[in-house]
Amino acid sequence: MKNIYLALIICLFTANQTEAYNNDKLRVVYYSTVEFVETPLSYIKGSVPLKSKVALSRNHYRFSYDSQNRLVSIAFYNGSTPKNPNHTANLFTLAHRMEFSYEDAFEKVAFFNTKDEQSTVLGNCSQFVYQLNELGFRESLHFLDSSGNRVENSWNIFEYTWEYLHDGIVIEDRFDTNGKQVSIRPNFEFYRLKLYFNNVGHIALMQNIDKDGNLIENSTGVSQDIITTNSNGNFLQWQVLNNQHQLEKGNGPDVAVGIQKFNEFGYEIGLENQDENGNPIFNTYGICRSKTKFDKFGNLSQRFFYNEANEPSNHKQAGYHHLKIEWDKFGNDRKRLSYYDVNNKKAIHKTRGYHAVKYDYDSTNLTKISYLDVNGQLVNRKDNGISYITYLYNHEGKQTRVLRFDKEGKKL
Repeated sequence: MKNIYLALIICLFTANQTEAYNNDKLRVVYYSTVEFVETPLSYIKGSVPLKSKVALSRNHYRFSYDSQNRLVSIAFYNGSTPKNPNHTANLFTLAHRMEFSYEDAFEKVAFFNTKDEQSTVLGNCSQFVYQLNELGFRESLHFLDSSGNRVENSWNIFEYTWEYLHDGIVIEDRFDTNGKQVSIRPNFEFYRLKLYFNNVGHIALMQNIDKDGNLIENSTGVSQDIITTNSNGNFLQWQVLNNQHQLEKGNGPDVAVGIQKFNEFGYEIGLENQDENGNPIFNTYGICRSKTKFDKFGNLSQRFFYNEANEPSNHKQAGYHHLKIEWDKFGNDRKRLSYYDVNNKKAIHKTRGYHAVKYDYDSTNLTKISYLDVNGQLVNRKDNGISYITYLYNHEGKQTRVLRFDKEGKKL
């Protein structure tokens, strides 16, 4: 009898193992967010692990691994509902689901939306294709469209290349279709990069260099970014330096230092911008200090802005102090976004010209977005004249048309 039970147990175990190997996904790990990255050379990793019970009650990422412990997918959910990544995403977490495949000297990444349809990211990129060197490290990256043709991404990058130096430093170059060197991102004038990493593999220093390895200051007078992360890969601070290794205001935000604070889930709850002397300043985007709150699902629910004296103040460009976002009771769908001044009175977004955005849904899809004034009436946006947008779908639930109207109902 013992032998029969033993044989039965072995059969069941083997069957389960076979099923798992056939699915090729043996392990799933849950995270609340992902690590900060500055380059696609860095592998996407989870930050702040969650127990499955906690993950299935809130926003989270699912990292799935195959029998060789290779990453095969990253997907973002709220509980069991597929969602597109929110404020927790990094620069290259670009879709609801990313599928990784490995063949010979290549690693490929494909992107899928919440309806399980393959989608495009960063413009017309359907797939990222990494070529690996003889040691198995990423050596270059190019992009394919849905027809399998090589394309530039929306940052005008056709190809990345990486050169590994003996001291652990990496040289990164980016080129467009004509072979011309391209900056790291639009409005970020670092071109040829010398990359340094800390002892757990997080980016620690970026230097803008010439072909001989010499530091080059860009048009804002800076050539280096020092990046500080914690053990979870959260981006705690950046410091911008010139060729003399001195703090210098520059790059897009035009600040010398940026400091961020995070909560236990790895969500940014505070930001402060500083000049070369450690004094709080407003950046070019209109922010000196901000504080952010989240709901129980991990959705951004409120953001507040403060001045140099840490007093409530308006966003310099948008003209409001307090942003509020309301979600449905399940935490899946945004219902309303609205702006308020320092006295908690309704405010109009200075450059867009509306107080609130209202979102309407049918049983499964977003059907309408409306822009409203302080009285709840339709208003034409200042920047593009749109008052409301409607979304049409076919019987399979696939979006077929997007229509835009002014407040008089005229199609734009």
